[in-house]
Amino acid sequence: DFHVQQLLECMVQTEEGLEIGPVKDVINLPGQDVLAVEYQGRELLIPFVKAIVPVVDIANRRITITPPEGLLGE
Repeated sequence: DFHVQQLLECMVQTEEGLEIGPVKDVINLPGQDVLAVEYQGRELLIPFVKAIVPVVDIANRRITITPPEGLLGE
């Protein structure tokens, strides 16, 4: 469990090391939280679930994601 304030401004990156952007907000939806990340001039919404966000490193301000196909707009 993490506090919203701990996640804000953490840098999100893929497992391959591609930097996505900083967390700007955490949206609380029924059933799950969603990270709002600034990505290429737009807001990217990332479901905050273990399958997509396997690593949260608060000490180093890094969040590692495994984006499913299409999440990054590919």
